[in-house]
Amino acid sequence: MKQEVKAEDFKSATATSAEEWQTRVDLAAMFRLTQMMGWDDTVWNHNTARVPGTDHQFFMHRFGLLYEEVTASNMIKVDEEGNVLEGPADVNTAGFVIHSAIHLNHPENHFVFHAHPPSAIAATVFEEGIPFLVQDSSMLYGKIGYHDWEGLSVDLDERFRIAENLGDNKCLVMRNHGFLTVGKTAGEAFMNMYYLIRLCETALQAHATGLKIDPADSALWKMSCEQYESFSPGLHEWPALLRRVDRQDPSYKN
Repeated sequence: MKQEVKAEDFKSATATSAEEWQTRVDLAAMFRLTQMMGWDDTVWNHNTARVPGTDHQFFMHRFGLLYEEVTASNMIKVDEEGNVLEGPADVNTAGFVIHSAIHLNHPENHFVFHAHPPSAIAATVFEEGIPFLVQDSSMLYGKIGYHDWEGLSVDLDERFRIAENLGDNKCLVMRNHGFLTVGKTAGEAFMNMYYLIRLCETALQAHATGLKIDPADSALWKMSCEQYESFSPGLHEWPALLRRVDRQDPSYKN
């Protein structure tokens, strides 16, 4: 008989440096905040972070844990081939394919966030892309790539196309599938997802009215995006978000 999976069974190796431990804590916080925002999907979807001081190793959560069960100490560490270096050898194949695409090819992005938020996922089917309609999504103007659906992401070759379609962007809309955002920090990746979801929710809500839409001039979107460069995503929001999760459940730090 298969034994019941318990969160305490997923203890991984301890961090080898203060920087590595902080990366684990930030990644665990991303999982908890994702759950708090209602963007989680039971045990599916994934967040990852590059292991400090390595080229292609990264942390991910063990497949089977709910987001509220993920902690700093129960992450698993994998290499570019999908070999588990620390923790139980139980890797979400699609998660490895999607995230290794970024960690192998875009090393400047230390954190990767993949989600299927129920309030926004319908926007992935817009044939001509997701329209920009409101100010607080303008920070992403010109920073969103698109990746055509290839079925479940279990083919290693798809990694090259994911990496190419992301390019220098901070967000990737995976058509008929979900969203991917990246960042040098956990806060940047998280807030890029936050504003990408806001963009999608607004587009869906506006189109649902059936009323005529004013998309505004492209020059205004470019100007607004440049103005937002003074407000780096996550710089101010991440400390505040950590205070929120600390108040609700600080066990992610364990």
